[in-house]
Amino acid sequence: MRITKLPALSRRSWLVGSAGAAVCLPWLEAMTPKAEAQGAASPTRFMVMFAGLSTHTDTLIAPAAFGPNYPLALALAPLGVNGVQGDISVVSALHLPTSGAGSYAGNWHANNMGPLISGVSTGGVESRALRPVPKGPTADQLVADSLAGNARFRSLELRVQPEPYRENTESAGTLSYREGAGGLQANSPQASPTQAFKSLFGGQAVGRPDDPAFMQRLAQGRSVLDLVEQRSSALVNRLGTSDRQRLERHLEEIRGLETRLMTTEALPGGGCGVPMAPPPDPTVASGPAVNANGDARTVGFSDENARALVMTDLLHMALTCDLTRTATMAYTFAQCFIDTFLLLGTGGRDLHQLGHGGGTPEEIAKALAWHTGHFSRLVKLMKDTPEGNGNLLTNTAMVLLFEGGGNGGDPHTGEHMVALTAGNAGGLQRGVHLNGAGAHPVSVLISAMQAVGRASEQMGEITGGIPGLRA
Repeated sequence: MRITKLPALSRRSWLVGSAGAAVCLPWLEAMTPKAEAQGAASPTRFMVMFAGLSTHTDTLIAPAAFGPNYPLALALAPLGVNGVQGDISVVSALHLPTSGAGSYAGNWHANNMGPLISGVSTGGVESRALRPVPKGPTADQLVADSLAGNARFRSLELRVQPEPYRENTESAGTLSYREGAGGLQANSPQASPTQAFKSLFGGQAVGRPDDPAFMQRLAQGRSVLDLVEQRSSALVNRLGTSDRQRLERHLEEIRGLETRLMTTEALPGGGCGVPMAPPPDPTVASGPAVNANGDARTVGFSDENARALVMTDLLHMALTCDLTRTATMAYTFAQCFIDTFLLLGTGGRDLHQLGHGGGTPEEIAKALAWHTGHFSRLVKLMKDTPEGNGNLLTNTAMVLLFEGGGNGGDPHTGEHMVALTAGNAGGLQRGVHLNGAGAHPVSVLISAMQAVGRASEQMGEITGGIPGLRA
């Protein structure tokens, strides 16, 4: 669309340049009628993230004291590094029961994830190959309709780890389920950064990775921004100071995202495509490896480090452009078999084995910190992105769940579970450590859903949020 007049920008405005290239715009004050600009509210957003390993013991992740300014345990060190401890709350002493409301029964890895993300009990399945899907809709889908507005995507589902590598099924890496005409349906996550890029910004949004012209521009070190330079310069010159800063930052982030896609390399032995194109996703690879106990195990590694960085950037940009207001991100599959040596430089040979004598407490904490690091990096990006009278975090509620807890180092338990929250939607508290006092982990999700406007105090079979998590 051609931008001709200010202040009258549509929330759906694009910068259109030569060769059909277009760049979506972030929220700008010029998109709000002048009389409302001073009090303009940014969209409300909701996100759920997942880490596919247990916390093992309280001391690795739960702070040693409750309240604000909590001391950082080893697994929470990235919050300090990224400067967002004051934006992230920790709820510890949560409990996923073995009986009653929202419980699991039978094999831990076959049954625990369903009640963790839906609040509805599962039970009796003894084989991970028969891992059941949840028996109720998930938090993201319970709020998606009310939050979607005119966003392009009603909800967005992403995953970093591309496949389970061993006997697990896709449900071990799926966080989103909705009620449909045929019953409960999975919203399968996109695990390819390139495909996610194309889905979010394809067509002619910020260039197409399968478009030869786009490939040639990247090979020449050019960006889609070069094609909209004249229009963007004209718009920048017509904006107020705060809008100009927002737009310039937005354009810089798009250029950085293109660069990250170009420099994501495949593993040795996995060929990249035409050099001038953004290379394919890192090679998906798995094979036998000897673990710390001397046993051969099948493990995998697909450069999840690079994938996590790109997926985080894509999600941040999707939120900035208001392409979606509800999202899920599974960093790893439940019972994760990623090669720890290649991912973290530690022994054990896979994340799951770390909790079975394959790693020291420090190595387990490092694995947990890998997840909290990417979570806190997203929080940092959102905090640093101005919007309205605040930033992307202002009207957001986001939750990071872990597969299990710990009881004397046992990774197959729902005791002593921990969840992290971020954002300040609906008075969601930031920067505090709260005692969950045995509440179900779904209670954290209930508080977060209430923060974004859901009135119900029930999710699945669980009723009530976490006291003190909302002001």
